[in-house]
Amino acid sequence: MKKSVVFDMDGVLVNTEYFYFKRRMKFFNELEISPGSKQIDDFIGLTNSMIWEMLVPKDTKRRKTLQEKYVKYCNEHPAYFPKLLNPSVKKLFKELKDKKIKIAIASSSAKSEILRMLKECELKTYVDFVISGDECKKSKPDPEIYRLATNALNSLSEEVLAVEDSMLGIRSAKSAGLTVAALAQKDYYANQTEADYKINDLIEITSII
Repeated sequence: MKKSVVFDMDGVLVNTEYFYFKRRMKFFNELEISPGSKQIDDFIGLTNSMIWEMLVPKDTKRRKTLQEKYVKYCNEHPAYFPKLLNPSVKKLFKELKDKKIKIAIASSSAKSEILRMLKECELKTYVDFVISGDECKKSKPDPEIYRLATNALNSLSEEVLAVEDSMLGIRSAKSAGLTVAALAQKDYYANQTEADYKINDLIEITSII
């Protein structure tokens, strides 16, 4: 039996990947600029820096300028997390806590966004540890973020289940020695062949642990 579960946030706990993609495309469209890619699959699981390298390849000066404008744009068009929350999350978190299983979030999103999501969705009391990719020296698929989460939960790698959706996230958790459950996606394709389990609903995790 697993003692801890570590969740990715975007595409797992909250269905934000499609929202973020549409917001980026709208931003570029309003500026009448063509982004480096208009395919949602190209952005899944990437860090913010990777996303912007995809959106504005080669031209670092222009990329920096657009990123600064986009920060303001995001503040004006924020994600409303309660609306995007996976409907199974609260029930699952409660069942995990009833079983004395620790819960962590290991996400490439900014720490401020993770904490805002937890507050808006009233999930803070369930979560034992939160780590953002901004706090790591290397990004997914490097295992650093999952190793740090595992250590913070005082768990051994074999005692931890990771829940991911992207190929980079799955590889990160697998490289850290964790068992991985991949949540199927409807809005985009994600290569999940390296995961140990594939689930269609988060509540299925209770039968895995």
